[in-house]
Amino acid sequence: MKFIFRALIFLLINLPVNFIFSQGLELSFSEHHPFENDYKPISCFNYNSSHILFQQKQKSKYCVLKVNIFNKSLKSANYFNAEFTKESFVGIRNIFDNIILFTSINDGTNTILRSRYLDINSTFSPPKDVYSKPNKSGYSSNFKIANKVFEEHINVLVELPFQSNKNEDLMILKLNSSMKVVNEIYNKLELKFKSKRDNRILISNNGQSYLLKQYWNKGNKFYIYKLGKEIIKEKEIKLTQRKIAALDYFFNSKNELVLSGFYSSPVRYNYEGFFLLKYDEDLDLIHKNQYLLSENIVKSFKSSKEIKEKGYGLDKFILKDFTLDETENHFLLAEHLIKTSSKNESFWKSNGFILIKFNKNGNYIWGCPVVKDQKNKNLNFVGIFSLNENKSIQYFFNELSNLELRKGIPAEYGILNYSGTTSINFSESGLPNEKPMAINFPGKELEKYAFTPKQLNPYEKGPSYFVILNEKMDNFMLGIVK
Repeated sequence: MKFIFRALIFLLINLPVNFIFSQGLELSFSEHHPFENDYKPISCFNYNSSHILFQQKQKSKYCVLKVNIFNKSLKSANYFNAEFTKESFVGIRNIFDNIILFTSINDGTNTILRSRYLDINSTFSPPKDVYSKPNKSGYSSNFKIANKVFEEHINVLVELPFQSNKNEDLMILKLNSSMKVVNEIYNKLELKFKSKRDNRILISNNGQSYLLKQYWNKGNKFYIYKLGKEIIKEKEIKLTQRKIAALDYFFNSKNELVLSGFYSSPVRYNYEGFFLLKYDEDLDLIHKNQYLLSENIVKSFKSSKEIKEKGYGLDKFILKDFTLDETENHFLLAEHLIKTSSKNESFWKSNGFILIKFNKNGNYIWGCPVVKDQKNKNLNFVGIFSLNENKSIQYFFNELSNLELRKGIPAEYGILNYSGTTSINFSESGLPNEKPMAINFPGKELEKYAFTPKQLNPYEKGPSYFVILNEKMDNFMLGIVK
């Protein structure tokens, strides 16, 4: 029997790097590469029949990257480190038939936005200065790059230097494919500057730019602006009762801005209920719904005693996703996540997640709690993840409870699998259906592997990229799921 087992392992290690999930999803793996835990995988792009993985050094104020380039067969074609002294990372985008790195540098007088093009056979090109803005009173500007191009232009949000007790001002730049500024619009907001700014630039299906602003003032405050003119319209996003705890968005087929999320309990900062709002292109509110979390959801995660002592809301939940299926039903996802300690050990823990379904008109259909006991010392293995362009709503998670099994991972999860991965989808009436995924990871010295539950190309069409880590977290593969 030992001989047969060793023979199977040998065959597994030497098999081609293409496998099929039990649900019919195709999974491909790259070669093995060393992994450094002080780097974080941030994005991966399909470019010129190559797969380009970027990792960014954590806890560094400068732009320090690792770049892995794999050919179409997922063999290593190039690898290099990139360190740009005194430059801050702004973003990497796959735009205008190029991979472009954006950084900013503060020379003491001005803050400058820079761009560099990636040569997949070499390294990054020399920098090109795209835009410069003078500092004020020692404060610099911040840059944020839109996630997609529209009509051969990409928008850049410039958060102008902080000025105490003055109204916040900003600029929108429009860049062409040569990284030249073809238009710039200055806007002054009705709100005072805050020392911390959380601004997101949203691009609708027809290319209209919006600004979504969030800041804290005795609770979260949210505002939405339609950009593109010198005088802009401001809308506060708020509910009739309760304060919004977190929200996410998408643009539907009618080009309406749909916002959904959770509102907080008055007792403490936690999730007590959820809402859905719709705005037309001029930011006129056209739909508004607000709901209390069902007793079934709350009691799935809290005892009656905890509800009596701490209130009805659910704490330690994080909004993870708001998306559409192929028939435009809306799905809102929140996951429990906490770092805790036991017996002098710290670990990450998730008690499960909540999925809320709305129909295409934005009306509530059902809410489903999925209770789990997932924990690991490292956050790399904890969390829910999804795929690009999946026709139905389907999520995946590592079965970390399997780590406590004395006899190892159940056979239905495959070979050399660190924890096992489970697929979960939902019936029309909201009942969860879980299935183990049969994944045979190509091993290196019989090491076991698992998904890191973060998709590396959430804004791109086509296959989904993930980093696959070994249990020691010192070796990785790039995984592609179709």
